[in-house]
Amino acid sequence: MIENKNIDLLGIGNAITDILVSVDSDFLVKMNLSPGSMQLVNFEKLNQIIEQFKNYKISAGGSVANTISLSAALENKCAFIGKRKNDSLGDMFNKSMISEDIIIPNKATETGDPSSSCLVMITPDSQRTMLTFLGASTSLSLEDVDMSLLKSTKIVYLEGYMFDLPEAKKLFNKIVDKQKEYGFEVALSLSDSFCVERHKEDFLKLIEKKINILFGNEQEISSLYGGTMEEALLKASETVSISVCTKGDRGSTFCKDQKLFDSNAYKVKAIDTTGAGDNFAAGFLNGYIKKYPLSKCADFGNFCAAETVKVIGARLNKNINEKLKLKE
Repeated sequence: MIENKNIDLLGIGNAITDILVSVDSDFLVKMNLSPGSMQLVNFEKLNQIIEQFKNYKISAGGSVANTISLSAALENKCAFIGKRKNDSLGDMFNKSMISEDIIIPNKATETGDPSSSCLVMITPDSQRTMLTFLGASTSLSLEDVDMSLLKSTKIVYLEGYMFDLPEAKKLFNKIVDKQKEYGFEVALSLSDSFCVERHKEDFLKLIEKKINILFGNEQEISSLYGGTMEEALLKASETVSISVCTKGDRGSTFCKDQKLFDSNAYKVKAIDTTGAGDNFAAGFLNGYIKKYPLSKCADFGNFCAAETVKVIGARLNKNINEKLKLKE
């Protein structure tokens, strides 16, 4: 990482507003949904389902946006690029991120689809299943990113969910191509095993270009590389500097230079797993930016994930920074 850069972490992903509800397993069966999955739906279907619920919580969300939010709370200088429309949900998303001292360099659009939203259904086992309307996020393109911003950035964090969008894939490839010229590093979240299966070849092509840090859970890593989690991480290590796998209540494993390292989980009572992987990445990258050993980075990640599952929703309050400092 080159020093003297103004932005520690720049995230590029879906700008989504989360609607969080509690459901039982029978509801998922009735809706023909796989527990723990994410499915794309249209605006009308999403709102028809939301209308079935009287009680829900609304918050700014999006996988990489969650990571950026916590990274900012951990006193890193952060920016986020995601497409929003100038509507009520887009305005709420903007205000939430800006209130956390996060730079939003691209403006909301006045035309096109409504801002993105996601119904997060939480079952009693704390698992979350998502229905997502991508809306305005689908129009993210090269024109939304001022490439000169990359010159001031230490790490660019890319969201795997964006692989469903052809223009976003072009953008990601362009960013990776600028890596050597501008001297930044690139981290990538695999985001979802179904997304990986849909775009396996495109993921591998981007990773082989040059990804410094790869994040995924056991299903995502194995979907991409095949074999067991350990075999997949070792395979990833042939082209990726650091590959990291989250394992829920079993902690995490990372691979560096063809060597595997385990990091133990923190034992907590899980209420909601929404954003646990996102905030693991925030903790890990926080340690990496501050030049801690990778074992400490993984421990930071596990701690942030544990704090996340103790509450409803992905966003943690700012006292997380004081708690994490006690781990240093």
